[in-house]
Amino acid sequence: MLLLLWSTWLAGDAARPASAQSEPAPQTILPPGLYLFQTRTRDGTCGDAPATGYVTSAVATLDGVPGSRAMTMQLLNSKYWPTWQLTVQADDSIVGTANMGGAKDDTGGTSRFELRGKKDRYQGTGARKYPGSRDGKAALCTLNYDALLKPIE
Repeated sequence: MLLLLWSTWLAGDAARPASAQSEPAPQTILPPGLYLFQTRTRDGTCGDAPATGYVTSAVATLDGVPGSRAMTMQLLNSKYWPTWQLTVQADDSIVGTANMGGAKDDTGGTSRFELRGKKDRYQGTGARKYPGSRDGKAALCTLNYDALLKPIE
């Protein structure tokens, strides 16, 4: 028995299950806290979106454990996209996903962005997809946007 314990200790990572070995290292780029989240309309497919260049701003709280690659972002002044799931990828890009109105599923619409660090902020692009109409017929509409996430200090 002692020999088995000793050999397991010497083996280190090799003796751990594969799932424990493949866990990514803690991220260091995105701490929980207060942020400014902005989007700027680029284009839309159904003609019902605000004009190109329209900017929306929201105060955001990022909630989670420091170092975790998964966090929740709450937009304090947004009824359409109040709750986001954020993931910091292995390449340090940040992916955010949300359901329209905070719904539990994607039937009302979804939004997804991908950001990368740039100096004191994170910038990137995203798209919203939602049921709408085009030329009087039901359609899946898309709104493309630029996105910005910046810590509030």
